[in-house]
Amino acid sequence: MRLSSVDLGQADTLDDGERQRAASLGSGIQRDRFLAGRIALRRHAAETAGMGAAGLRADYICRECRRGDRVHGMPRYQAGPSGPAVLASLSRAGDWCLLAATTDERVLGVGVDLEGSTAAGFDGFGLVALSEREREHLQRVEPALRPRFQTLLWTRKEAVLKALGRGLAAVDPALVDVAGPVPLLPGFLQAPAPPLVTGVPLAGGQEGSGQRWLVDAVDPESVGLPHSFMVAIALARTPGP
Repeated sequence: MRLSSVDLGQADTLDDGERQRAASLGSGIQRDRFLAGRIALRRHAAETAGMGAAGLRADYICRECRRGDRVHGMPRYQAGPSGPAVLASLSRAGDWCLLAATTDERVLGVGVDLEGSTAAGFDGFGLVALSEREREHLQRVEPALRPRFQTLLWTRKEAVLKALGRGLAAVDPALVDVAGPVPLLPGFLQAPAPPLVTGVPLAGGQEGSGQRWLVDAVDPESVGLPHSFMVAIALARTPGP
C-alpha cells in the first residue's frame, strides 16, 4: 500500500515506545513514513489475528543488540494475554510499503523485501554483496539483464535475513547465498532462534535444528504494487507437513 494513504490519526493504536521512537526522528517525511508503516503493519497483523489493532502489543526482538525495548528489530506482536503470537515483516520503498504476517506456530520467521527493479544494478555490487556461486550465476546472465538479476538476488538476501531476525549491520551479505531455492548460510545463521513471546518459546526448533525454507519472488502487481518493483518473500519453518 501507499504510506501516504495511511491515516496517521491511528497512531493512538501504537505502543508508547513506537510513538516515542517516531518522535525521535528528525524529518517530517521520515517520521510520517515510519508511523504510517507501523500503523499499516499493526493493522495487517491484527487482521491476521482476527482482532482490533489496539488489542495487539508490540513484542519486537532485536538479535543484534541488548536494548530490549520491544519496538525495534524483528516485528512481532502478542494478541492479548492468551491470544496468538503474530510474526510480521515490513519493507518500505519510497511511498510504498509491503506487509506480511502469520500466526502459524510452525513459522520461525517471515521476511519480505521491496526494491526498485534495478536498485542493486550498480557496478561493483557483486564484489561486495554476492557469494562466489551467485557471481557465477550472474556471469551467465545477459549483460542487459544483470541489473535486474542483481536486484532479485538482493531482495532474496534481505528477505532471508529478515526471516532470521538479523541485520546487514552484523551480517556480511556475501555470506548469504540465495542463488538456489534454499539459502546456503554460514553456521551461525543456520536457523533462527524460536519466536519469543513474553519470554516463552513457542513450539518450534532450537538454534541449529533443521527447518524448511520458502524463498521466492513475488509478482508485484499481485500484491498491489507497480510492476517497476522487485519483491521477494522468505519463510523459515519447522519441518513437518
